[in-house]
Amino acid sequence: MHDYWQTVISRQFAAAIEMLRSAIEACPDNLWDDRADGTPFWHLAYHALFYTDFYLSHDAESFQARDFHVEKANHLPGDYPPNLGVVTTPDKAFTKAELLDYADHCLRKSDATFQKLTEKRALERCGFPWYQLNVGEFLLNTLRHTQHHTGQLTVLLRRRANAGIRWLGTKGNQPPPPTW
Repeated sequence: MHDYWQTVISRQFAAAIEMLRSAIEACPDNLWDDRADGTPFWHLAYHALFYTDFYLSHDAESFQARDFHVEKANHLPGDYPPNLGVVTTPDKAFTKAELLDYADHCLRKSDATFQKLTEKRALERCGFPWYQLNVGEFLLNTLRHTQHHTGQLTVLLRRRANAGIRWLGTKGNQPPPPTW
């Protein structure tokens, strides 16, 4: 893959994960497992991290869930017929420390994924048959999913805790090297 685009997309992917991590850090204890309005903050954050991690894997078979994962916790509450049935939020909340560590894991995995991404690999079909995308576009799709849920968490923080997170333009909010 052309070095410039590989670098740019990698930096944006990392920034999305860092913003998700910032949202987790900013969540006050009283909002973390609040279930009054539906899915609690931690479960939405876990869903975003799980699928970031999952889709950064080569395929479903090579993915390894974290030690604290519980069955169906990666799905948000709802009815998923026919295979999953009704999914609810697990009774026990994952801890903020677990999810911050998970965000760090996803960041390292993202960096490793982009470091070894070649143009040939970017053009191959992704390893998840329910998506009919090549790897390059699939990575952008995963980036959008991560940022989508980060936006939801940011809204929860603003509305329920009067808190926000800083916008990151790139990984570490560091300017890219000039191209001119």
